Amino acid sequence: MSANVHYEVYEKKHQKAGWNLVLACESRKEALDLAKEISGFSSSCSVRVCKESFDESKDVFHSTQIFSQGPEQHKRKMPENNRMDPPCSSPEDLYTLHSRRTLGRALAPWLKRNNISVIELLYRPDMAENLETAGFDRQHAIQKVAIAQAGSQECSVQHVVRRLTELADQATLRLRKIKKTKSFPKIQNKGFASTYLQAQEHSNPEFAVRYALAEGLGKMKRWEDKAIFLSSCVSDVLVEGQGCKKSLKVIDEFISEILALPHALDQIVGGKTLGEKLDRITDILIGSDSISKTDAAKTLATAITSKSLPNTQSVLAARVFKDLCGPRRLFPDDFAKEVELNRWLAERLRGIDQALAPVDRLLEAFTSRSSRLLENESIQNLLDSCKKNSAEEIRQLLVFEESILGDQNKKKLASFLRAAIGSHKTRTWFSHGPDKPLTAIGKIAHSQRAIRNSSFCQSDQDELFAQLDLLCADVLSDTKILDKLELRDAPLVEIANSLMKLVDGGIVTIGRASDDICRRTLKIIRSAKVKSTLQSGDEVAISTVREIGTMMNRLKANQK
Repeated sequence: MSANVHYEVYEKKHQKAGWNLVLACESRKEALDLAKEISGFSSSCSVRVCKESFDESKDVFHSTQIFSQGPEQHKRKMPENNRMDPPCSSPEDLYTLHSRRTLGRALAPWLKRNNISVIELLYRPDMAENLETAGFDRQHAIQKVAIAQAGSQECSVQHVVRRLTELADQATLRLRKIKKTKSFPKIQNKGFASTYLQAQEHSNPEFAVRYALAEGLGKMKRWEDKAIFLSSCVSDVLVEGQGCKKSLKVIDEFISEILALPHALDQIVGGKTLGEKLDRITDILIGSDSISKTDAAKTLATAITSKSLPNTQSVLAARVFKDLCGPRRLFPDDFAKEVELNRWLAERLRGIDQALAPVDRLLEAFTSRSSRLLENESIQNLLDSCKKNSAEEIRQLLVFEESILGDQNKKKLASFLRAAIGSHKTRTWFSHGPDKPLTAIGKIAHSQRAIRNSSFCQSDQDELFAQLDLLCADVLSDTKILDKLELRDAPLVEIANSLMKLVDGGIVTIGRASDDICRRTLKIIRSAKVKSTLQSGDEVAISTVREIGTMMNRLKANQK
C-alpha cells in the first residue's frame, strides 16, 4: 500500500462539547507535543491524536488513534432498563402536524411511488394496508424514527422499534375497522359541502370529514386530478355559504400537504425549467391564472383568491423563497429571460401580504438570486450574446445593474464593467468599428450619464465615470474627429459653436473630453480673425459667441 501520512490532533473541552480538529501536520512529534500541552490545561479536557494514512490505490484514508488522554470519550451511559415510550403512544397522536411531518420524512420514497400525501395515508384504510404489506418500507421508516428517538430519550432502539411497530399496527387496525363499519359519509355526486353537513351528525365529525376527503382522493392517481378535486371542494363550500365555511380549514390542510411535496407541485404546475415552474407557482400564490398553463394550476389559483387557504399560501411562499435562494439557474440558456423573470417575480411578490413575503426576506432572496446571475459563466454568456459589440456589452451591463440587489453584487458588477470599458478591444471597436466617430462617441457619453443615474456606490460611480471619459478622449484622439471639424471650410465662429454643441448636446463625455473641446473653442474665439469679426459689429457672430458662453456656463454647472 502506497500511503501519504499525516497526524490530526482533536480536542474536547468538556462533556457536552464535540471533538474539534486543532491541528493537522506531518510531524508525529509536533502532534504529540501539542496534545500533551492541551491535556495539561484542564482536567475536564480530553485530547486524542490520530494517524491518517491515505491509500492511493483505493482513494481512502485509514485512521489509527495513537494517543488519547483525559476523560476522553465522555460517553453518555445508557440508563439500565430504560423503557420510555416514544412521543406517539396512541393512533390519535399520529394525526398531529409534528407527527405527519415526521412520517413524511420517514416514508418519503414510498409516498412518492404511490402518489399520496401523509394526511391522505392516515385516513385511507386501503393505503394503510398496502403500507403494512410493504414490509421493508414500513420497517425501514420505523427504524429511522426509532434511532433518532432512542438517542434523544437515552433508551434502547429495540424498545422504540417495538413500540412504534405496535403503534403502526394499531393505526392500521383502526382504519380497517372503520372501513368495515361503513358508517362514514362519502363524497359522491352530492358534493363536498353536502358531505360536510352530513359529517357533522357523526360522533367524530372532524375525523369523518377528513375520511370523506381522503376517500374522494383515493379514486385519483395523478396529483393534477387531486388538486382539481380539492379546488372544486373550495368552490363548493363558497357557493353553499356560512354553514360550511369551517370546512375550508380541512381542505387547506389537504392542499397544503400535497403542495409541500416538491414532486407533486412540479407535476401540478408543469414547466420544463425552474424559471417556468417558479413563475407558475408565484402565479398560483397571488391568485392569478394568467400565466398558469395547466388546469390544476388554474383551479388552484382561483381557490387561492378566496383568501381561505393560509397554509397553502405559506407552503407556496416557502417554495418560492427556497427556489430563489437555491443554486439552480432559472433559465440556464437564456440570461436575458432570467433577468426579466427576476424583475417580474419581485414586482409580483411585493404586492402580496407581508406575512407571506416580508421585505427583509424578499431582499435576502433576490440578493441571493442576483449573486447567481453574477457568476463568471453567466456574465460571459451575456457578453457573448452581444456578438463582440463593445457598446452593446457596456449597455447590457448597465441595464443589468437595474435588476440586481445587494451592495456586494453591485461592486462585483462594477468590476465587470471596468474590465469591459478598459479593454483594448473596446477602444479598438469604438475607434475603428462600424459606427461613425460621433455616433460611437455619443454612445460612450450616454453610458457615462447612465453611470450617474445608477445605484453603484459613489466610489465605483466616480471610477467608471472617469474611465468612460478617458475612453472617449482616446477615441477622439484616435479618430481625430475634432481636428477634422476645425479644418472645415466654414466661419470660425460657426466651427466653435459646432464644437461646443458636442458638449452641450451630450455627444461627448464630461471631463477630459469636454475640457479639450472647451480649450479648442476658446482658442478659436480668442483668435485675431474672430475678434476682428466681432469688432466689426457682425450681429450673427456676436449672437453665436453669446450662445457659446451660455453653453460653457451650463457645462460648469453640470460639473459641480
